[in-house]
Formats: sequence, structure tokens, C-alpha cells
Amino acid sequence: MKRLICSFTKNFFLIKIILLFFSFTIHAIAIDLNIPKTEDEWEKAYNSVNWKQGPSTLNFNDAKSKITVGSNFSILEGNDVNQWLYWANGIKFPNVKIYAVDSDEGTQYYFQFSDSGYVKTDDWIDVKTDKFIKEIRKNYEANNADREKNNQPTITNVSWLYKPYLDKNYDTVYYALNIGWSDSQITEQGTAIILGREGYTMGSYVAGDSGYQEQMLLNLSNIHTFNSTKQYKDWKSGDKVAAAGIGALLATTLGVKALKPGIIAAALILLKKFWFIILLPFILAGKLFSGLFNKKK
Repeated sequence: MKRLICSFTKNFFLIKIILLFFSFTIHAIAIDLNIPKTEDEWEKAYNSVNWKQGPSTLNFNDAKSKITVGSNFSILEGNDVNQWLYWANGIKFPNVKIYAVDSDEGTQYYFQFSDSGYVKTDDWIDVKTDKFIKEIRKNYEANNADREKNNQPTITNVSWLYKPYLDKNYDTVYYALNIGWSDSQITEQGTAIILGREGYTMGSYVAGDSGYQEQMLLNLSNIHTFNSTKQYKDWKSGDKVAAAGIGALLATTLGVKALKPGIIAAALILLKKFWFIILLPFILAGKLFSGLFNKKK
């Protein structure tokens, strides 16, 4: 009887894992993979997702936080974000849960959350930005095959606009990249890794027609606010601690190899868990769709 119970228990958990896997897989691919080509197809695609107009204070339930978006932004949440970003990039972004785009200028914000636990900052001293940018270029270029397959412009060059900086006053790491494209366009993209008690929010900012504005990058940690008791300063002994510190996390989210032998294992754990971050940055040429947004006003 004991052996029978053990066998049933093992099989029950195995079945549960399999069901969870298929549930995730179905959820991850349940989007329209046909990328619009004509203006009419883009208009139909635009109308098929649930746009919300700012101003709005959004409840970002995954992060237990709130995000304040201005009146000039059009907003998507949940599965609609993954769908729209796939059409625009030819790459899936299943974990980006909030997307906002300035209807006039094409400035964009993206938000996703990881419940990694409390991320320590002790290893920041090991961050080497010059080494990082060399590896970033390799990783970005590696995604060009997927973009070519979907008739999307490819990446030709990447450089720092704002080197990674840890702001301990806001418990946030900021960095920004200048990205060159095969169609001669330039994308300027900034990211803020906003630390909380139970994990971190990654907020990304893509510059619009007015060009890169550093304050827009720094503003990510102002428009996103963790709820009471969920902020970085609220951590208490006994709370979950992330497998790797902020330096290793930064390296991993950029697709860079481990900073030093001592953190290789931790970095590999994050690489497996957050593969979707490494595949492609949050890039969308907003100006291509500004006509649609303005048309709907």
C-alpha cells in the first residue's frame, strides 16, 4: 500500500508538471503569427487589440506595483502586448505585460516583472561596461536571422548611450543603447532594472521622434512604484533572496557571459529562466505606426 501511494504521488506530480508545461506552451503560442503587410492589414490588427487611452494609473499585479501613464499614451496590457509586439518585431515577448506608446511621437514604455527574490548589490564592482558592449553586439547580431525571416530590418551596430549605473537612492540600475538598423534607422533604447522586495521590474524606454531624452529613462523609476511593504527597503531576514546579485543579473539580461567564475552557476540559472530577455531587446519602430495612432484620434 505504501509503495502504491508513493507511485501515485510521483505520477500525480509528473502529470501536474506536464499539464503546467502544456498550459504554458499553449498560452505562449496563442497569438496570430501572421504579420500584417498592407496598411489595411495593419489597421485591422490595430483594431483587434484592446487599446486604452491615458492618463491612467495601472495596477501591475505581477509586480505588486502601480504604473502611472500620461494622457498622450495609448496602452496595452496582458496578452494583447505579446500579440502587438510580435506583429511589430517578429519575435514573441510573452512576459512583457504593459506597453504604452505616445500616439504623437512614438515614444514607448515596456514593463515586465521577475519574482526572483531580493537582489543584492554587492557584486556591482565586477561590472565591466567595455567588455559588456562587445558581447552585446554579438548577441544582438545573432537575432538577425529571425528578423530577416519575417522581413524585418536587421541590427547593424550597438553602442552605449548611457553606461550602466546603479542609483542606490532609487534602488535602480539604468542603461541605454544606441542601435543601428539595416534600413538606416536608429533606435535609442533605455532600460531601468527597478529592485523590489520580492524581485525586480524591468522597464524599457524607446525614444520617439524627439530623440533620446535621458530624463525619460530616469523617469521609469518614478512612474513605476512598488506597493507599500513591497519596496526594496522593506526586505526582512527570511525573505527570498535572488540566486545572483545585480551585477550578474545585469550581465544576464544583456546576454553577457558571467562576470567571473564565482557566479557562473547563478548566471546560468538566470539565462535559462529569462531567455526571452536575451533574445531581443524591446524594440519597436514607433514611427512606422504613428499614422495608425493619429488616425484613431
